[in-house]
Amino acid sequence: MDFRDVTQDLKSDMAKVEKAINENYKSDVPLIPGISSYLMSCGGKRIRPMLTLLAAKLCGRDTDEIVVKHGCVVEYIHAATLLHDDVVDETTVRRGKETVNAKWGSDASILVGDFLISRAILILAEDCERKIIQAITEATKILVEGGILEYAEARKIKVNEKHILDVIYRKTASILSVSARLGGLLANATEQQETAIISFGDDFGMAFQLMDDALDYDADEKVLGKPTGTDFKEGHVTLPLHHLYHNADRGLKKEIEGFIKNENIGTKEVQYIVGHMHKHKSIDYTLNLARYYIDRAKSHLRKADFPEPKYIEYFDAVADYIHSRHTSPSSPAVVK
Repeated sequence: MDFRDVTQDLKSDMAKVEKAINENYKSDVPLIPGISSYLMSCGGKRIRPMLTLLAAKLCGRDTDEIVVKHGCVVEYIHAATLLHDDVVDETTVRRGKETVNAKWGSDASILVGDFLISRAILILAEDCERKIIQAITEATKILVEGGILEYAEARKIKVNEKHILDVIYRKTASILSVSARLGGLLANATEQQETAIISFGDDFGMAFQLMDDALDYDADEKVLGKPTGTDFKEGHVTLPLHHLYHNADRGLKKEIEGFIKNENIGTKEVQYIVGHMHKHKSIDYTLNLARYYIDRAKSHLRKADFPEPKYIEYFDAVADYIHSRHTSPSSPAVVK
């Protein structure tokens, strides 16, 4: 089974999620549905709601209205964080299109992000299961803390690998993990099952972001959906740059220190850095760590007994797809 098989098998269920996504941002304030529609139509594989649906199925619950609504919740929270992140980073292109803040301005981007979070909370309140609300609000808190931590340490080249992985866990893995966890909770997963699902989500989320960090330096711009080296230009010290810096000679270190403080880095400087990353195998180092997390993520689901174990293969296929984005030119890289 591969990722295409998963998307084909879930086609009708994901269509229900898409319908819920498009219906729940309705408002009598015209700017809200206008911006929300633009944002939601910009692409993406809906990985987070997909994990919610798959975890529910794994634990024996079909994709009913409540499962669909919770898939909508995690996508709204994710979309809101993209809106806010793009303002903080002054990002102008995402998924091959202008970002909302580039098109409508930062104020509109922030406010519509706030609206999507409020809609997510209202959807959760309709069912009001305490454990589910606690899980999603805790994950959201961790996610926001990750954004603040990343912002506080921007353009600091001497951060350590532990810090980089901590930011990845908070900003990316936390919401991916809770997306899967919600499916298990909705299906009344046992403690053993819930632990296995959370562990899968944590490691899958780590791999997901590490792949993005590698692709930021080593993917075609048309495939990536944004200019190559965006993280570098924005002053984010991700794992490829960290690895390069700590394996560089004194001269290259000085150059990197100068680049990371410069807010006007161009394509020439990015290409120069990417060349050194290949020479020092910094991208390979990142890809190998992502592969490690993927393999460990897959192993967690085999440590529990599930009502519908056939869906473990679906999780395997989604996890393998994340890594294949680097090795398969025919696979679209944008899955955020």
